[in-house]
Amino acid sequence: MFPYLLSSSLILGCLAVAKIIMHWLQGSFPAPLLAMLILLILLLTKVVKEHHLAPCARPLLNFMPLFFIPAGVGFIEHLGIIAQQWQFLAAVIILVPLTSLLLIATLICAFKGRVEHD
Repeated sequence: MFPYLLSSSLILGCLAVAKIIMHWLQGSFPAPLLAMLILLILLLTKVVKEHHLAPCARPLLNFMPLFFIPAGVGFIEHLGIIAQQWQFLAAVIILVPLTSLLLIATLICAFKGRVEHD
C-alpha cells in the first residue's frame, strides 16, 4: 500500500507544484507539461528514483492506448481540413518531435556528463 501512496503522491505533488507555479506566474503554459518537466528534472538529478514511480506509472502506461481512441476519432472527423493543410501538418509532425528529441538528448547528456565528472 505504501509504494502506491508514495508513487501517486510524487506524481500528484509535481502536478500541484506546476499548477501553483502557473497560477502564480499567470502563465498560459500547460501545468501538466510543466509537471512532467519537473518530474524529469527530479529523475535526472536522482532526487526521485524510478522505482518510486513504478507502482502508479505502470498501470497508466498499460492503458495508454485507450487515451488515443478519441484522438483517432477526431482525426477521421477532420480529414477535409487535414487534406487542405497537409504541408504544414507534415512540417509540424517532423520538426516538433525532432526539436524535442534534440533538446531532451542535450539535457540528458549535460546531466550525465555532470554526474560522470563529479
